[in-house]
Order: sequence, then structure tokens, then C-alpha cells
Amino acid sequence: MGCMIMFKYNTKVSPANPNSKTLRSSIPKEIAKLLKVKAGDSIEWNVDVIDNNTFQITVTKKE
Repeated sequence: MGCMIMFKYNTKVSPANPNSKTLRSSIPKEIAKLLKVKAGDSIEWNVDVIDNNTFQITVTKKE
């Protein structure tokens, strides 16, 4: 049976650019290291909606 480890990080969200509604946030370096991602890599976001205020988000590196 595997061991589950929980990490908790806080980041700020900012506009991607002044003319867009897209938002941007940084990946904490510890998470980037776990995902083995570097600049230019793609990541995939999978979002499961649990209820109106709860989501489970899974982030994986796209190969």
C-alpha cells in the first residue's frame, strides 16, 4: 500500500496580461521539481468537481 504525502503551498494569482481575462500563477519550485518540469514543458490539469466549492485538481507533466 502506498504512502500519501500532502504538500501545501500558497501562490498569488495575477493577470497574464492587461488585455486578457486569463490569470497566471507560478508553480512552486518544490512542486516543479516533483513534476520534473522545466520552462517550455507542458502540464495537464484535470479538475474533478466535488461540489460548488470543492475541487480535486490533478496536475501531470505532458510527455
